[in-house]
Amino acid sequence: MRAAGYYRPLTFDARSEQAAVSSIERFCREGFHTLARVVGPGQPPLAEVDQYGVLISYLEGLGRGEALVVIPGPRHLSSTLDGLVGRLVELDRAGGEVRCADADLPDPLQSALESLPFAGRPPVQNRRVRESLMSKAARGEVLGRTPYGYIADIDGTFRIEPVEAGMVRRLFDMYAGDEPPDGSDGADAADPVGGPGLRRIAGIFNAEGARTRSGRPWTPVTLSGMLRNRAYTGSYVRYGMRIAGNHDRIVPREVFNRAQAVMASRSPVRRSRALTPYLLSGIARCWSCGRGMHGIERNRRWTRADGSVATRSYRYYACPSRSSGVVDENAGEEEQHPGWRESDLDRAALDALRAEPVDTLRASFNPPEDDAPNDELRTTEQQFLESVRLVASGRGGVADLVTPLDELRATRAMSASVSSGARSGFTFDDALGSLETAEPTELHAAIASFVDRVIVHADRVEPVFRTA
Repeated sequence: MRAAGYYRPLTFDARSEQAAVSSIERFCREGFHTLARVVGPGQPPLAEVDQYGVLISYLEGLGRGEALVVIPGPRHLSSTLDGLVGRLVELDRAGGEVRCADADLPDPLQSALESLPFAGRPPVQNRRVRESLMSKAARGEVLGRTPYGYIADIDGTFRIEPVEAGMVRRLFDMYAGDEPPDGSDGADAADPVGGPGLRRIAGIFNAEGARTRSGRPWTPVTLSGMLRNRAYTGSYVRYGMRIAGNHDRIVPREVFNRAQAVMASRSPVRRSRALTPYLLSGIARCWSCGRGMHGIERNRRWTRADGSVATRSYRYYACPSRSSGVVDENAGEEEQHPGWRESDLDRAALDALRAEPVDTLRASFNPPEDDAPNDELRTTEQQFLESVRLVASGRGGVADLVTPLDELRATRAMSASVSSGARSGFTFDDALGSLETAEPTELHAAIASFVDRVIVHADRVEPVFRTA
């Protein structure tokens, strides 16, 4: 597999820089990877952010060609766990799969849990879990959930599930379209045609009554993840190990390559964007299980009849228990664990506060003290850490950390806003006036001064006011 090395000086010792390059070269040599480039500080040395930008530009220049990014250790990307996760997400989007040069601990998340601090906490000791997972990965055994189309056999290996495998083959055949007339696999075609888009295919599957393994309707996001999964070609890729022919393939390699080319031709160019905090982050809670409602953003892209491309972002709140699959006998999962559009829930909460008499608001006004513990921030940090542990143990991928990371950043921003308001003498009149403003951080500080939480039902909200 093609690889790019990346390191940054951790000391001023020239020999440590040489050792970093040597470790990258050794990892690629022993793993039979082609080391195409090593991105270092350069001469004269680049600023760290500029050096990292060189790596991103290189990966994006490969098109949809995937590449390993080999680093000596997680500190070469970041000095904190959440900083590392942020860069892993960015590199994953650019087409880079990160591995550490340490042969005993190649997975960057597992290594980071043992070596990087998070929110003032020391690194987590996870050695036993790591050793068990590495042993299984070396044998090409199932770790976590099997991809749709496979089940875990009694010996821990992958076995094809015929019905699901039929859906997988149909997805690839529809999306990849017909083979090019010249007989090539289409991976190098300048403008591959392909078949219907993901939204159209999801609509076809759902109209036929087909459902995912968890019983949910098909979505473009789910289908996109399947199309990128190399497990369907018989390859096993886990923790720096790549085992070709590990199990029976469901999709021929030429069809898989053609699907990647089609996806590349239809993928929008990703642009960095400023994170907009969610107004009720840390405040809205599910009425059923009491868990905090997560703010989630989804982007949609479609082609109009005139050929122009349109995009739109959708933001909403959802209880994380909605995907747990646990429902009571008298209520469906959607009713038991609600989900709201962001604008609807924000409006409902503000309307509920604005409808209260001024005397009620005055009696409940209680802005956080400077030294008051931020329970919500600690809860969000713990949820983020648990998400990292799950992915590090093989249950999910880097993409599954995007939402927890966004939640962590948004909650930290809101916490800083509330703390700033408390330090500057945030008064009742300030809070009351802020209820009429459109500035999210001011609104959040005002709401947090009046209520402990907002209980969210399927069709209404219930503010729980503070006691002065």
